This record gives sequence, structure tokens and C-alpha cells, in this order.
Amino acid sequence: MKFVRCAALLAAVFLLSDASAQNTIVAEIDGKSLTLQEFEQEYAETIGGRAAASDDSLKEYVDFLDRYVNFRLKLKEADAVGYFEDGDLLAEINGHRASIAKSHLIDNEILEPMVRDIYEKRKEYVHASHIMALFSSNTPSPADTLRAWNKMLTLQDSLREGTPFGDLAERMSDDPSASSPTSIRGYRGDLGWFTGGQMIEPFEIAAYNTPIGGISDIIRSSYGYHILTVHDRETTKPDYLASHIMVRFQRATQADTARAYAKMDSLKTLIDQGMDFAEVAINHSDDRASAQSGGSLGGLIQFRNPNLDRTFHDALFALKTPGQISDIVETPFGLHLIKLDDIVALQTLEQSFDRLAGMVEKLPRIRTAEVALEKSLRELYTSTVDTLLLTRLIGNVLPDSVQKHLQKLVENDSVGATPLITLEDSAYTLKEFVRFASTQPNPNNSGLASTGQVLVHAEAFLDDKVLFYHSFELEHTDQEFKEKMRDYRNGFAIFRIMDDSVWSAASQDTLRLLQHYEANPELYQWPDRYRLIEIFGVSDSLLTEVVNLLELGGVWEDLQNKIAEDSTWTLQLDTVLVAETTNSVYDNAVDLSVGGHTEILSTRSRRLVLYMDGMEPARMKTFEEALSEVMADIQVELEQRLHHRLREKYRVTTFPDRLKKAFQEQ
Repeated sequence: MKFVRCAALLAAVFLLSDASAQNTIVAEIDGKSLTLQEFEQEYAETIGGRAAASDDSLKEYVDFLDRYVNFRLKLKEADAVGYFEDGDLLAEINGHRASIAKSHLIDNEILEPMVRDIYEKRKEYVHASHIMALFSSNTPSPADTLRAWNKMLTLQDSLREGTPFGDLAERMSDDPSASSPTSIRGYRGDLGWFTGGQMIEPFEIAAYNTPIGGISDIIRSSYGYHILTVHDRETTKPDYLASHIMVRFQRATQADTARAYAKMDSLKTLIDQGMDFAEVAINHSDDRASAQSGGSLGGLIQFRNPNLDRTFHDALFALKTPGQISDIVETPFGLHLIKLDDIVALQTLEQSFDRLAGMVEKLPRIRTAEVALEKSLRELYTSTVDTLLLTRLIGNVLPDSVQKHLQKLVENDSVGATPLITLEDSAYTLKEFVRFASTQPNPNNSGLASTGQVLVHAEAFLDDKVLFYHSFELEHTDQEFKEKMRDYRNGFAIFRIMDDSVWSAASQDTLRLLQHYEANPELYQWPDRYRLIEIFGVSDSLLTEVVNLLELGGVWEDLQNKIAEDSTWTLQLDTVLVAETTNSVYDNAVDLSVGGHTEILSTRSRRLVLYMDGMEPARMKTFEEALSEVMADIQVELEQRLHHRLREKYRVTTFPDRLKKAFQEQ
């Protein structure tokens, strides 16, 4: 009973809090109220969620309210002057419709489900082997496909009769590594351990659906047919941070091995007696790269990392508690003591989404899914392509001349207006198609005949127009896409407002720019600056000669004379003016005396010497030098005036003090 009363009380508190946010007005625009609840929603979406938003200050809330009101005012003005019905603006938005729709559909119907699938699969590792019947080419003929299929049926019968999987893989698999004992991965068909996203999709699906000890059905991939068996599964472990101390083998002899063990035993004794692991690593580890940081191996070490020696990996992941140190571990490289520094918990789906999405976007399966999506959309609508017309127009034109031929054809208006493609109740002309085809990659290298090239473009054109057509339906059925298109329209409208009232106005009013520059000389000043000469050379040996010449008392004129007289002195000389330290290569020269020079330095993958040529005294910038700054200042001034005008026009009142209640849920 007490629990029920407490729950009811909490519910009442939340309802009161929500009602308070709904009723608290933080701004009024043209007689309409902006509530605290609306403000919180917009702010949280911008900042990345309510949790992050609740940590911000009142000053940040007030600043956002000011900017958000200005945003709403610009939209209101854009609507008042008719931008949302402007033909040019609508045409510009429609020009992006297909790509926006494609991106939205890929993100929601392909990318997100794939990321979720791979995230779940990555909770487990699979150890599997396979046997392959390889296709003879990337585009196998029916006869070649049948040959590979029949071979796989025969191998499948052998497995059912009890032939050991590894024996059969070594003798009969078309995977070259299966018969190679020196293969790191694949000998006797053994592919080792893998997880989601590391194998081609059909293989991965079969591996995750085959029980331990089981043999899969025959699988088809782009390479051929496969049969696999699963040896084991293992739950993924968190990432580790680790350090090690290494005694490297010097010779492949028993005496050297005994030496290495004796040294490692003595180091282990030091640690057992209380000496700090990092100190021992710094002073005694043969891995000098990690020794400098106390033996630390750097970044996160992932479970089942294929680049990590197997013995080292198993010893590391056998450690369970941070601070725990392994026994002596022998690998082909030497002896190791391994210390577990920390265990990093596995990331949630939300935390790992962007990283996994980046990985998924590089997998072949995503393009396969895109093609399937395009096909499914095409099936929703009736379309035609006049292939007879295309064939007749192309005639005997050579493949590398197709684009130019089509461009010349549509210069004739009557030819260009010829209907070529239909989609539902829309018809598209030859000229529209040629304009689209000119923006596409030329499939000339694909070996296709001229007509085949044009048909590839026709299919791409239809895919684009289907997406465009489908986007209008999406706006009625998909709220997220509807909001996305609204945001694009708003963005284009605000761009037009800003361009008309601020950017173009500032750049075109040269007299105003000049008057502002002359009235504010203190804003456009160069400080004292170092004048440095960058001397770039094609080799370090040439730059060494430059340094030697300067070291022997040579001056800048001597260097210029040498370059003029000696054609082997291929140098690039640039002048750069530096006012202060910049956390760049120039910081090496700012303390030099006039005539001084640096040693050979590296910057932007090039080698150079810097020469101190003197000082440029402070002065006022010329109008041309200051133009970009002057223009930016005028734009700020014009935007402020725009905001002021719109706030007066639409009778804006804000209540910033009421933002003290923002994100103050009980």
C-alpha cells in the first residue's frame, strides 16, 4: 500500500512539473507563445539529450533562447515574403529530394538494422572452417555455376560419409590457403575466430546459425559455394589495457633461451619483492617503444585481435583483475611478463553506433542491400524505357563517344523533347535523360557496348526518379522524413533571407565597406611580424649544404647567388610573416636573430630550413588586405539590424529569467 501511495505521489509530481513547463511562457512572437516545454525540447535536440542539457548554465539557456527566437523570426519573415512558394527555391529543394530520400531510407532501412545485427553478433566469436568450390570468374556462366554446385554436392556426400572436414578441405577446397601449411589463416579450411562484420554476409549468417560441431548447408557467395563447420563459440570479453616487460631472443639456441629465462626470472623477482612494474619496464624491457611509457601497450586491446600473437593474447585475457601480472609467457619474439592495467566495459549500442556504422558502410553487403532496396522501390511503380529509340539513336557510335554523341543530339530541340522514359503519370524527355547521364560516372571501362552504357544510365535515371517520386509519399507516411524535409526547406529559406539581407548586401556595398574601414582604423592593424624565409629542398643533403653555407658566414644574398649559379641547387623559397607563436614549425624560428637559421625541419610532409630575414613593423592593413574582415564586421552589423527589425515587426518579448526553471524535473 505504501508503495502504491509513493508511486502515485511521484506521478503527481511529474505531472505538475510537466504542466508547469507547458504553462511557463519564455517568449512571445507576434502574439504566439513559446513555452518552456518547447524551449527544452529544442535545446535538448540541439545539445544531444536532456541529460546533457541539464548540465548547462542559465547563460547558455539565455543565449540559445536569443538565437532560437531569431531563427523563428527569419522563418516567419521568409513565409511572409513568399519564399516557401518561390519557384526557384522549390526547384532547388526538389533537386535534392532524391538524395535526401535515399540517405534517409539507407539510414533507416539498411544501415541501422545492419548495425544492430552486427552489434548483437559481436557479443560472440565463432571458430569455423570451410571448404570452397570457386567460380571461374566474377560473372560465372550457368555451366560454371553448375560445375561448382556439383562439386560441392560431392564434397557434402563425403562429409556425410564421415570424411574428416580438415582432410577434405586440404585435398579438395579451392581456397589456396587450405593446402598451405604456412598459411596464417585457412590451412585445412580453418579460418580461426571471427565476429560480426569480419566475413562476407552469407558466410557470416551460416556461421552464426550452425551449431557447434554441425555442418552448414551449401552457401553461395560472390566467390563460389561453401560448406562450413563450427568448432566453437566464445562470448566476447571487454577490451583490455595492458603493459608488458620483454626479454627478446637474440639467437635460436638453447643457451640464448636459457639466458633470456634467467634474465626474466630476475626481473620477476624484483617485481615480486615490491619494485614497480613500470620502473622495471623502463629500465630493463627490450621493447624500447613501450618501455618509455612504463611498458604500456598503448590503446585498447580487443579480445580475439587477429594481429596479436595467440599465446600472448591467451595469457593476457586469462588475467581477471587490474594489477594482476602473468607468469612468464614465451612467444616467437621472446619472453614477456604481462600486466593487466584496466578492463574497459563493452560499449552499449548507442555508444558504439557511429563506429559500427562507419565500419558497415565499407562492407560489400551494404551495396547489395542498396540494390535490393532500389529494386523493391521500382516494383512499387510502373515505368518504361524506350530502348528501341535509344538503340536507334546510338547506332554504331563507339563506346568512348556515347556522351558527346548524345549531347550533340539534344542540341536539336525537337530531338531533345522526345519522350524517352515514363514513371507512373510522369514522362521524361531525352534532354532530361542526357542532362542526368552527363553527371554520372562513365561506364566506359566496364566493357559494355555503347547501347549497354546508355541502358546503365537509364536504369540509374529511373532509380533517381523513383526516389524523387517516393519522397512525396514518404512525407505523408514517415514523420521523421517529413521533419527532415521541413528542416531542409527552412534551411534554404533562411539562407535566402540571409543572402538577401546580409551577405549580398555587405559584399555589394563597396562604399559602405570603405567608410567602415576608414572610420575604424584600430580594428585593421598588422602587429609587428617576423619575416621568415622558407627554404624547401628536394633532399636533406641539399638542405645540409644550405645550412653549411649559412654556418660559414653566408648571408641571404650569398644563398640567392648560389641558386642562380648552380642548377643542382633546386630550392623553393617562400616568404611568410609570423606575428607570434602559432604551435607550428615557425615557432622554431621566432627567437632567432636577423640572419639566423634553423636546423632542417619537417612540415606538411616536406623538409625545410627557416631563415630569419628581419621584422615587419606594425602598420595599418590596406583596404584590400582587410576586406574580408571588414565584410565580416558589416555582416554582423547587418544581421543585428535584421534581428532588431524583425523583433519590432513581430512584437517579440522574451522572459530569460524564467529559464531558471529549465530542466529542473523532480
